[in-house]
Amino acid sequence: MYFGESMKIYERIRELSRKYGLRNEEKMILGTDGSVTNLLEILFEGDVIVKTINQKIVDDVNYRTVILEVNDIPLVYATSKTPFKNIEHGLRESIKRDLLSADIPIGRILKMHNLETRREIIDIDVKEVDKEVRKLLKTDRKILPQRTYNIIHNNKILMQITEIFNVGEHL
Repeated sequence: MYFGESMKIYERIRELSRKYGLRNEEKMILGTDGSVTNLLEILFEGDVIVKTINQKIVDDVNYRTVILEVNDIPLVYATSKTPFKNIEHGLRESIKRDLLSADIPIGRILKMHNLETRREIIDIDVKEVDKEVRKLLKTDRKILPQRTYNIIHNNKILMQITEIFNVGEHL
């Protein structure tokens, strides 16, 4: 579902909150069109550390799975898909290098390269997560808030990101 067509983001979050009792901080993280890294650092008063779980390039598309932690607390399981062809040629190699060689949050990579971007939320939900994700997030909760969004640069999808949040039990 693309938001703005049939349902506004706040309406979807209100619906999920009534059903699942989301905390205000979870609602903010689900609905932000800004940096999740920045919000996590504010909420948990520490630096976000990225732990890469898996990364591979297939057909010039980078697939990356990470855990975002603050103060040794795993808070977000995130997957990203970055088609390198959509990155301006002059920036392509340096962004590719940053994605591949360092555990840097995507929000910081965009900021380091001074890219003007916007986030277009595709889906917000609270869904069941598999056992491996729960293990990586160190939680017994079977359903967790999650969202998928595109990062748009020069009217092209620079990245598609899905985030699963385990924030609520740590606030």
